[in-house]
Amino acid sequence: MLHDIRIPFTTTAGGAATEYPTFWPGASRVLAVVYDRGDVDTGADLTLSYDRYDVVETMLTITNAGTSDVIWYPRRIVQDNVGADLTGLAGGDVEPYLLMGRPKLVVAQGGATKTGALILVVQV
Repeated sequence: MLHDIRIPFTTTAGGAATEYPTFWPGASRVLAVVYDRGDVDTGADLTLSYDRYDVVETMLTITNAGTSDVIWYPRRIVQDNVGADLTGLAGGDVEPYLLMGRPKLVVAQGGATKTGALILVVQV
């Protein structure tokens, strides 16, 4: 089953925001991330992460996001059975992120009191 997790944000006078979704369905796979730019400045930096047991995993970092709405498909590199990252990025050594904690969005340089959102398309 697919769900959209919307993380709306409004930046401070300094252009920053830290937001969490009001709802997330628990453990799920992140298939896509939609950037609904709103009126955010073109130089905005976005960082999407989650934490579980005090371990933070960053799923997506966008610097100088543009002026258009965009869809991204973040993937993580798979490890072998001893924990080493596999390197065949074109050969299937990547997979969707397994979202095991509450998502967190951090925005920097977004402009004073600007609004936008990230929408996570997840599979439960």
